[in-house]
Amino acid sequence: KMEPLLAYEDGLGMPEERKLSSTTLRRFTWWTIFWWGLVVLWAILFYTEVVGFTFSAKISLYGVSIWLNGWMLALFKSQNDKRSRMDVLHDCLVIWMISYVFTNLAWEVPWTIFSRSVFTDLETIDDVVGKTEYMRESIFHLWFWVIGSFGTVDLRTVNHNSTFFTLELYAFVNIAEVCFFFHLNKKRSHMRYMIPVIGAGAPVAFTLMFSFTEVFNNFENMAGNTADTLLALLWTQYQYVVFPIVFAYWGLEMFQEDWKAYFIPRLSR
Repeated sequence: KMEPLLAYEDGLGMPEERKLSSTTLRRFTWWTIFWWGLVVLWAILFYTEVVGFTFSAKISLYGVSIWLNGWMLALFKSQNDKRSRMDVLHDCLVIWMISYVFTNLAWEVPWTIFSRSVFTDLETIDDVVGKTEYMRESIFHLWFWVIGSFGTVDLRTVNHNSTFFTLELYAFVNIAEVCFFFHLNKKRSHMRYMIPVIGAGAPVAFTLMFSFTEVFNNFENMAGNTADTLLALLWTQYQYVVFPIVFAYWGLEMFQEDWKAYFIPRLSR
């Protein structure tokens, strides 16, 4: 008799339960406080007229791009660290998923919801910078600094570029995938690590489209110099090409471990 794909009898064949280790969580918490604390600091310095809009926004973009590498902190093991290889890979995956969703919620989601209505008549970098006075009128106006920051290097953010908008809608799909992963992980499903395997192709493809559509358009929407173009199309984007491939490979390894736990007890009955 065939058994349901996600059903278990008295715990038979249940994969090992894995949770984010306290050590990794502590490292990532401090990592996040440091880098996002700097983002908040630059926003304050902009608001108090110490620095300009473009400088504060670009520095913050560099900081967030570095922060997205935080999953690598889970790879470092202390002398008393008893995590197995699978535990370490799980920690890396969870931190990456949390980081990805965090950026979705902090930028892509509000941008896709509000950009079409709040960004009007913005065609050049001078038009974007021209909103400086509005942003400094009230601390509540700093929402424009947040969702308009990428406009300092890529005008597609503010000029209603349809390709850019369509690609950013993937944020909602990614959030759903991550929620589904945690649901399967809570159930200790042997299918949980198929999420990063199956889901790897979309962010890679969409990110390449994101960057190369502008390359093939002769960088028409790039607002600054070469460094700014690299920031827009490379330094803030490589994570979404390289990391999904890495986690698809590791996800397949973890998936195989879970299948061993699922099938071997059944074959030995």
